[in-house]
Amino acid sequence: MTNHKHDIQTALREFVLKQFPAARKRGVGDHDSLLEQGLIDSLGVIELVTYIEHEFGVTLSDDELVSDHFESIASMAELVSCKTEEPATWTS
Repeated sequence: MTNHKHDIQTALREFVLKQFPAARKRGVGDHDSLLEQGLIDSLGVIELVTYIEHEFGVTLSDDELVSDHFESIASMAELVSCKTEEPATWTS
C-alpha cells in the first residue's frame, strides 16, 4: 500500500471512530463491513460523503455513491485514492 493510500485510510478510520459511536465501541478494522455490521446507516454515508469531499478535495459523482464504495474503510480509501493523483493537503 502506498503512503498516500495509507494516509487516506488513517484519516478515514479516525473520522469513522470519531463520528460513529458504534464503530468506536466495537472497534473497526480497515476491511470490516461498516454497513453490514450496522456501524453506519444511510445518514452516516451522507456524513462520509461530505467528509470525503471536503477533506480530500474531491467530488463524488452520483455513479460513485454506491454501497460498495462505503462498505469499509479500505473501500473508501481506494475510491479516494483513485480520485486523487497526489496527496491532498488536509484541513484537519
